[in-house]
Amino acid sequence: MLTLRSAKLLTLDHSHHALNLLFRGGKFMAVAWLGMVVNTACLFLFKGILRIPIIPAGLMAIEIAIVHNFIWLRHWAWRDRTNGNHSSFFRQLLLYNLFTGAVDILANLSILWSLSTLFSVHYLLANALGMIAGPFIKFWVNEKIVFKEA
Repeated sequence: MLTLRSAKLLTLDHSHHALNLLFRGGKFMAVAWLGMVVNTACLFLFKGILRIPIIPAGLMAIEIAIVHNFIWLRHWAWRDRTNGNHSSFFRQLLLYNLFTGAVDILANLSILWSLSTLFSVHYLLANALGMIAGPFIKFWVNEKIVFKEA
C-alpha cells in the first residue's frame, strides 16, 4: 500500500532523476557544441587547406570529433556510469563510435554532401546544417545504450 510518505519519496526520486537527466543533457549539448567546433576545424583543415575531397575529409572530421566527444562525455557527463577499467573504456568507445558514427554518417555526411554538391552551398555551412540534425538522437542512444545504468 502506498503511503503519503512513500508517495512523497517516490515523487522526490522522480524529480531527482529528471534533474540529473536535465544536467546530463546540458553537459551532452556543451560537448556536442565543442565537437562541432572540432569537426568544423578539421573539415576546414582537410578540405579547405589540404584539398582532400569532401567525403573523406568529412569522414575524418567526423571521426576525430567522435573520439573527442566520447572522451569528454565518458569523463564528464556519464562519469557516474564508468568503472574505470580498460575493457569498459574500449567497449563503450566501440558502442559510441558505432552509434554516433551511424547517426553522423546518415545525417551529417549526407546533408554535407547533398547541400555542397547538389546545391552549391559552402561546405562549412552545409556541414553545420548537417551537424544540427543528430544531437537529440545521439543523447538518447548514449543515455540508454552506450552509458546505460548497470
